[in-house]
Amino acid sequence: MKNFIRFLFQRFGYDIVRYHPPFIRGKTDKASIENEYKWLKEFKFMTIIDIGANEGQFADKIRLLFPNAYIYAFEPLPSVFEKLKDNFKEDKKFTAVNLGLGEQKSVLPLNENEYSPSSSFLNLTDVHTKNFEEAVKTKELNVNVEKLDEVFTAKQIELPLLVKIDVQGFEDKVIRGGINTLQKASVIICELSFVELYKGQALFEDILHLITQMGFKYAGSIEQLRAPETNRILQADGIFIK
Repeated sequence: MKNFIRFLFQRFGYDIVRYHPPFIRGKTDKASIENEYKWLKEFKFMTIIDIGANEGQFADKIRLLFPNAYIYAFEPLPSVFEKLKDNFKEDKKFTAVNLGLGEQKSVLPLNENEYSPSSSFLNLTDVHTKNFEEAVKTKELNVNVEKLDEVFTAKQIELPLLVKIDVQGFEDKVIRGGINTLQKASVIICELSFVELYKGQALFEDILHLITQMGFKYAGSIEQLRAPETNRILQADGIFIK
């Protein structure tokens, strides 16, 4: 029935897609965040590195828990980066960086998705397009990519450190380019995929191996992404603690 209704709208030049409300800085419910992430507060983070920041959704949450921490947020898409900068323009301990991160310094084509959080250096699989019809159309643009370790070579990172990685299938490349920096972290929160949503991406077992090799232990997952039709778990944010 859903496909038939969508077909009728498309015949008249319209389409039906899932609505994603825009992110608005400062509208996050502090009480619910403090309850959900209460366990993180014991680490007393002084530096947070947000890789794949988008418009600052994660940074907005984590700022509520750690008001005095310095946040470095990496976002490669120029248009989204401008929104990120604007969202945190009053935050004196926030630095937005318009870079992609990977295994080596380069210029790479990035697939900018109509739903910007689904943008990736990798191409979409059929699993992705079938389950998320609102995140299918892409356009390609070239972006600068650096190694995390090279970005922080001359920077003094105040510990304890939290690193969050959410880069749509490019997680293994980010990790391999940032081992020295990541080893300084007390906690890593990394997106883990259980099926390929992006062609050639590293899956759960691969990322688990890379991170645990650095001395971290897998401590569970939060924020699971499920397939709309079957409710199958496709992704989750894995927690790794040293």
